[in-house]
Amino acid sequence: MALSTLELETANATNDIDLLRKELQLTREKSKFIALELDLFRQRRAISISDRFRNTFDAWNLMNKGFQRLKDDTAIFSNSLSTFRLQPSVSLLRVPFLNYKLDLKTKNLSGVLLAPVVEVPTVSGEICLQIFGEGQELLAQTSTSVTAIKDDSPTALIFPPIESSDRQVLTLKVFVQGVDVPVRLFEMRRYKWGGFGDLETRAFAAFVFAE
Repeated sequence: MALSTLELETANATNDIDLLRKELQLTREKSKFIALELDLFRQRRAISISDRFRNTFDAWNLMNKGFQRLKDDTAIFSNSLSTFRLQPSVSLLRVPFLNYKLDLKTKNLSGVLLAPVVEVPTVSGEICLQIFGEGQELLAQTSTSVTAIKDDSPTALIFPPIESSDRQVLTLKVFVQGVDVPVRLFEMRRYKWGGFGDLETRAFAAFVFAE
C-alpha cells in the first residue's frame, strides 16, 4: 500500500530529526574530547615551575556584573587579598574536592553563592557542597544540577541555617558527581613567597544568612 504525501513528509521529518540528533551528539562528544585535552594541557602547565611566575591572569575586573555580590563578600569576609588573583581552579574532575576556610563571624549561614565554569554544555551531574565545623563534624550539605551553572550569574547552594556559623571557622568542600566534562571554580589564588612557596587559595563566594 502506497504511503500518502503526509505520511512521506512525516517519515522524512523523523529521519531528519534523527540525523540532527546524531550530529548533535557527535559534536558534543568532540567538544568534550577537546575540553578534556585542553584541561590536561592546563594541568601540565599548572604543575610547571614557570607557571608560578608567568601566570599573571586576574579575572577580578573582567567578571560579569552579575557576580558583583561575590566580589563584595569576598572582600568583606576575607583577610587581606593582597597579591591574590581571581583565577579558575583545577578541574574538579581531577581532585576529590576543593576546600576553603571561612571565618564569617556571622550566625545562621544558610547559603553559598559560587562561580563555577563549565566549558562544554552538559545536562548530567551535580555540583555539591559540604560544610564542616572546627571538629570536622558535617554541619550542612547540598547540591544542585550543573544545568544551574550560568555565565552571567552565580550558582546558589542553599541549606538549613547553621546557627553556630559565627562561633567557629568553617571548612567548605566543593566537588562534583556524575559529571563527564571539566568543571572549574573561580577562586582567589596566589603562590606564597613570590612563587617559591605552596599555592594558597581562598573562596570566591557570597553568603546568605537567615534572619
